[in-house]
Amino acid sequence: MSEVRLVPRLLVLLVAALLIAGCAARMTPEANPGSTALRANPCASGTPPMKKQAPIVCIDDSARKLVVSPDPVHVHDVNESDRITPVPMQWFTKSGTGDIQVRIDPGCVDKKACNGNGKCSAETVRSAAGKTCKYDVWITGGKHDKLDPTVVVDPCCG
Repeated sequence: MSEVRLVPRLLVLLVAALLIAGCAARMTPEANPGSTALRANPCASGTPPMKKQAPIVCIDDSARKLVVSPDPVHVHDVNESDRITPVPMQWFTKSGTGDIQVRIDPGCVDKKACNGNGKCSAETVRSAAGKTCKYDVWITGGKHDKLDPTVVVDPCCG
């Protein structure tokens, strides 16, 4: 193949590659282009569907008064598939940021952990079926008022 025919073909391939890369970059919207926190945040674009087998609690941190959804949150005491494993719960700030903290009355959940970046998690306690526990939610730094929503642990899977 002659060099005269090779140069236009390479130029067309280069332009096509640049166009594809540009389109792909535009198809991935981000609320904050510098933030990776929102990419895995189910609360960033609204409230996810409620599931008693893996509830997600969204904390709207856009105003001074925090808003928790759902409240109360209902969770099963054990996993439906084996009736032994605890059920995971997660709390996310809507913004995907903030050192959120969750403190729950004893007896409903265990293994609570917060990552300091807008997410906390916990697991149900197997013996908690039928219990209702109040919990506190706040963001470290004092810019928001503390809340006291509720967790209701329901017996699994009728």
